[in-house]
Amino acid sequence: MDVSRRRFLERAAVAAALGLSGPPSPLRGYGEARLRAQARQTAPPQVADLHLVNGRFHTMDAATRVVSQVWIRNGRFAGVGNNLSTQGNPRRVDLRGRTVIPGIVDAHNHIVLVGNRPGWNTPLEHVFTIEDCVAALKARANGVPAGEMITCVGPLAAMQFAGNRLPNLTELDAVPRPVYLQAAQGGTRTNAEGKKWLEARGVTVAADGAITGQATGQALQTLRKELLTAETRKRSAADALQYYATLGITTHRDSGAFHADAPAPGIASENTYTMHEPFLALMREGRLAARLRFDFLHQDSPKADPPLPTLSDRLKNSFPFFGNDWIRTGGIGEFTGGGLDGLRAIARAGWRGEDHSLSLQNATQLIAARETVNKEIPIGGLRWIISHIPAFSSELADRANALGIGVLVGWGPTRTGTNVGPPYRMLMRHAIRKAFHSDGGDITVINPWLNFSTMITGRNLAGDPILGDQTLTRQETLWLATAATKWFIWEDDLGSIEVGNHADLAVLDRDYFTVPDDQIKRVRSVMTVVGGKVVHNEV
Repeated sequence: MDVSRRRFLERAAVAAALGLSGPPSPLRGYGEARLRAQARQTAPPQVADLHLVNGRFHTMDAATRVVSQVWIRNGRFAGVGNNLSTQGNPRRVDLRGRTVIPGIVDAHNHIVLVGNRPGWNTPLEHVFTIEDCVAALKARANGVPAGEMITCVGPLAAMQFAGNRLPNLTELDAVPRPVYLQAAQGGTRTNAEGKKWLEARGVTVAADGAITGQATGQALQTLRKELLTAETRKRSAADALQYYATLGITTHRDSGAFHADAPAPGIASENTYTMHEPFLALMREGRLAARLRFDFLHQDSPKADPPLPTLSDRLKNSFPFFGNDWIRTGGIGEFTGGGLDGLRAIARAGWRGEDHSLSLQNATQLIAARETVNKEIPIGGLRWIISHIPAFSSELADRANALGIGVLVGWGPTRTGTNVGPPYRMLMRHAIRKAFHSDGGDITVINPWLNFSTMITGRNLAGDPILGDQTLTRQETLWLATAATKWFIWEDDLGSIEVGNHADLAVLDRDYFTVPDDQIKRVRSVMTVVGGKVVHNEV
């Protein structure tokens, strides 16, 4: 038996042990019909049927219908409309006029990094005053053993608070546990107990609890070395997914990390070969609160010898779109690695590829490289992606669209400056495929409502105007985060409330479509359903 065949069978056996579905063929042109068939073959979840009534369900279907009822059977929408007739004995829930939307799909974030944080990781993207931040940490302390570290590494930005600052040592001392906050943007802080813990391990902490410079990396690396175990990673992963379920996210497409074999000082670093393990463990236990789609980030140098040292092995020994309805692999990204040779290898293997852009010059270079590869290996059916695009012209959109490339937009709440993009309005008028992503978890926030607020008002979290005339309507914004994502995750039975689709939805605590602009960032879900499974409920 040759090596490649043996590796295929070994990985198929591992997948079977994890409860994953059989591997699809990694051939080019893996189409929507085949993906849909694979989804249908998955055994229906063992969940109670639901009949949700007296709601305002914004279906985000092609007709943009708003209906009052849905019937969920075997984890899928069996009826969508008004005055529905049901079969069996579904549990009836009166939503008392609440607004309901399809489950939000974040088509590119770094949820796996958030799920591998040390300590009792506590995302804080829903609080907007120092007092509320401290109150949330105090509430968390009620369930944390004395002396154990409460952390927030990533899902927090100083811009959420007046004065663009994090709580200081004195303010954090109100929390009766050691506290360590490392914001996606805005610095690092601890309290007296945390200061004592870190200084005992050689980390320099200022009198006000600030940790700066190389000490920040040393602090995070120390926390990782001492506090990360298989069980604490699983706890953080479960907590992260549950937190974002309270904000209405039902599907995350994770876009990887910078590889580190051992605990690293960088906030965006993890072991890319083991970091998915806590999520796989939760899946085996039936404890996932959201769907996960994993992409694989590669950064091989174009000058590497031998060429493509990591990407080559990934393409030979892994499979795209391999898994089940809860966890499935995706493509290569958010970096493809290896320059033109890397793109050629990805195209030949029939994988989706994604790179991010941070400037117009960079975006132009990315499109030109793909045009070069497309002349040799057509990429039109592979749904390649360019993400972030703070600057992007209509001419580039024409060229990308001609190649079959889509763009992901978002990542705005913590940006500063003026007219810093993306050019939402231009893109909405263009035929190019586009959808929402937060890129959050390490350098910015994941909370979709913070992102939506910026897309609609044109203002960042500090209230500064950053988008000029490129703002969107509320309907357009929600469409980008729901129905528009189908193409990007290559699944057409998510993102809208329609008969036959997976029953993913969020019941909101206020009417997103009518509340004042300053309330958009405060929207949250009071009931989140994933595949008919109620993963969060305050109704």
